[in-house]
Amino acid sequence: MKKMKFGLLLVVGVFAWAPFSFAAGSLCKAPTANSALELDGCKQGDTLILREIHFDTDSARIKEMSFAFLDKVASELKENPTIKVAVQGHTDSIGAADYNMDLSQNRAQSVRYYLVSAGVNPNQLVAQGFGLTEPLADNATSQGRASNRRVELKLVGTLVLSEPKPTNVYISTFHAKPMELVVPVGTQVTWTNYDEISHDITFDGVPGTRIWTKGWKGDTYSLQFDNPGTYSYHCDVHKDVNGRIVVKSAVDEYVTTESPIYPGQTTSSYEAKQTVQRVGG
Repeated sequence: MKKMKFGLLLVVGVFAWAPFSFAAGSLCKAPTANSALELDGCKQGDTLILREIHFDTDSARIKEMSFAFLDKVASELKENPTIKVAVQGHTDSIGAADYNMDLSQNRAQSVRYYLVSAGVNPNQLVAQGFGLTEPLADNATSQGRASNRRVELKLVGTLVLSEPKPTNVYISTFHAKPMELVVPVGTQVTWTNYDEISHDITFDGVPGTRIWTKGWKGDTYSLQFDNPGTYSYHCDVHKDVNGRIVVKSAVDEYVTTESPIYPGQTTSSYEAKQTVQRVGG
């Protein structure tokens, strides 16, 4: 399975796209209808002008014609999970300054929301509006105003990501504990069987994925989840052994679980053993 990229990616540079303008490094450029976004040569502080993002007039609603372009941006950001960027909105000088400031902020937030909904880690994105305060061209001409109405991506830093720690599910007293885990993409989940018999667990809608755990000896099975989604599973013999793994692009905290109160055995076995010990004593 493909593993998520981790570590510190030092990306600092200027972006340039064909339907956008900018001075950029040779491997730092924005996507066009025919090319992908490239971040490898970028440096902190560099900015890409995204000329293919279009909004309804006087609105933060993104036009459908921009979706394919934004999907390219999202794809590259997901491939580079340590890059942190500011989505920056700019307007021309038509209208009041306060109105344009609000409009630019709302448009930046709309783009950020789209990228997050496409699977980008929200911690990678900051939305900022600058209104009419940073023009690129003369607002006295229609061409200049068109240049000033824009959305930019600016590299503002990096994220330090930790390799996700394995997350455990314990099968005890014929139940999976916990029954639901919410984990970030790239997490390895391990099932450990503490029951006295084996369990044959299969995942719904995941062909070829099967967990066969032997009884008593703490038999384990691990599976890494590299794609967002909800993965439900069940034992083909014991219906109470079931649960689901909810995989998200990012979660605030890694979820960890503790072992059962009596590790290595079921509750019923533990109580029976203690009774024998007391009688024998």
